[in-house]
Amino acid sequence: MSHFAVYTCNVSNMEFVKKGLREMGLDYKENVQITDYYGQNRQAELAVIKDGKTLPLGWVRDQSTSELALQADWFKVPYSEKEFTNKISQYHSKYQVLDICEENRWNVDEDSISFNEAGELEIIATSFA
Repeated sequence: MSHFAVYTCNVSNMEFVKKGLREMGLDYKENVQITDYYGQNRQAELAVIKDGKTLPLGWVRDQSTSELALQADWFKVPYSEKEFTNKISQYHSKYQVLDICEENRWNVDEDSISFNEAGELEIIATSFA
């Protein structure tokens, strides 16, 4: 059954989400309505764009907690819920770690960022004393 639902997606920073979407080959649009299979609209703070088309997939911010929640109609999205939420969470974490490294003056060479056989992201950071 096609409809909007809210999903847990471990992200907290929209800038990291934007960078992750770009790395996944996707684009985004801010403050836009997304529409499900039945024509129901939802206002998204950040909507996912694929091949120039707005998907019924985006983030909303809970006004009482300021937390981000992913809302989607997976029937019209070319990814599975698990595949997409795992991947965007992973890229969000990547940019979060890179930001922390930069704040603490750790150096990260772009070539030292890789995925291991288990599909986990590995980042090597160095610091000089």
